[in-house]
Amino acid sequence: MSGFRYILFAIMFSLLIGIGEAAAVDLAIWADYACFKYSNSVEKTYVEIYYGLLRNQYDFQPDSTGYHSYVNLTAIVTSDSGQFVDSSSWRVGLRANSLMEARTANYISNDMFSAQLSPGNYNLLIRASAMTGGGSGEKLLKLSVPDFNKNSLCMSQLQLAYNIVDADGGPFDKGGKKIVPNIRRVFSHDDKILYYYGEVYNLDTSISELTAAIKIYDANGNLYKDISPSTQTITGRSAVLLSGFNITAFRSGYYRMVVTVAQGADNASAEKYFEITPGKIEYEIAKEKEQLSEYPEAVNITSEAEAKKFRNQILYIASRDELKQYDALPVEGKNSFAKAFWQKRDPDPATQINEFKLEHYRRFKYANEAFSTFQDVNTEPNGWRTDMGRVYIVYGSPSDEENYPSALEEKPWKRWNYDNIQGGVYFIFVDVDGYGTYKLVHSTARSEPKNEDWPYLVNPNLNKDSNPSSTLDGN
Repeated sequence: MSGFRYILFAIMFSLLIGIGEAAAVDLAIWADYACFKYSNSVEKTYVEIYYGLLRNQYDFQPDSTGYHSYVNLTAIVTSDSGQFVDSSSWRVGLRANSLMEARTANYISNDMFSAQLSPGNYNLLIRASAMTGGGSGEKLLKLSVPDFNKNSLCMSQLQLAYNIVDADGGPFDKGGKKIVPNIRRVFSHDDKILYYYGEVYNLDTSISELTAAIKIYDANGNLYKDISPSTQTITGRSAVLLSGFNITAFRSGYYRMVVTVAQGADNASAEKYFEITPGKIEYEIAKEKEQLSEYPEAVNITSEAEAKKFRNQILYIASRDELKQYDALPVEGKNSFAKAFWQKRDPDPATQINEFKLEHYRRFKYANEAFSTFQDVNTEPNGWRTDMGRVYIVYGSPSDEENYPSALEEKPWKRWNYDNIQGGVYFIFVDVDGYGTYKLVHSTARSEPKNEDWPYLVNPNLNKDSNPSSTLDGN
């Protein structure tokens, strides 16, 4: 295969399957293959190779229709003993409407090429190199190419797919349909259906029906699911298997599917391995459970000690009336209050998690880790009580942070800038006592302490006639 073409089809994978952004010098390539009977030769087998590239690893340049990046690809086939068999080089173009779209994480651009090989075992090496920005990657794929030129009933290898839709004239069309390949063979519960494509050869035309049965085995080799056989009418010497089964109830893990076709006393089979991962909902629930594991009172309050901890955790985000109401309740009432407290602040009740709650406890944890003082293993972290801890819990991470260590006649101080709050605000923290505990001495945010003379806390020897703020921070 040679020449230039654009990859027109791309699939967005969920963070569930853990695809990370690789370094530019190690471009990711995923690949899978399936073999079919080659109608133009009795000596060769038709091999389809499906491959995917991680789009956000490439540098994109603007053009008249959006943005593009070019990739040089080379495929080298060698025999099992290492002898050269064939090779091909070509170029593909990755496209995006914007740079933001181009940098979307976990976006896999899929394409395919084909080869005609004699039955046997081969090694296929796929190399990718970015034309701009540098970077390259390799993928080695073992090919087991069967012989379909037999007189008895036989089956092609299986191709697993995300979806099967009407053909659109693209490279993934087969049997009048577009088979959207799942190159990694990883399905989440959100996919709901595992689709597959296969072909059956050397059918007996005197028998009008073909039966197909599916058995699923788990990673231990135990039969996990036995899918009832289906029957289809045949009209010639070959037939297409185009079907799928529901995977929403499958446990997460690795599986082997075996499809067996039968016609009269003859049968043939093909198998394929695949993986099931949790869906987004399961992932969100597990994520919430993990993040809140350090704070059981965030989920359920069962004692006065837990009730006290919970009050400390919400102290800065609850109103005075809410705290007053909470303090008047017994433990059971405090537990009900907590559930209603978070429910009221859930920004998207349609999801299975409370994004506000998770972000709050992320901030609370960070405040304790970053700002606690004089702690030992037997002491509760107190970072949340500090001024910096409170500001972080209420406002989150600053847009940027300016650090000024101690200097001649000046005490250490910090400035946190928040560009997206109230049109842009800042907070000034000073290590007033010299013990590493920074006090909030001034802020431009509403309802926060104001002290325009804060520079004198940093340097008491400043000229009283000068503008103290401009002396230290240029304002």
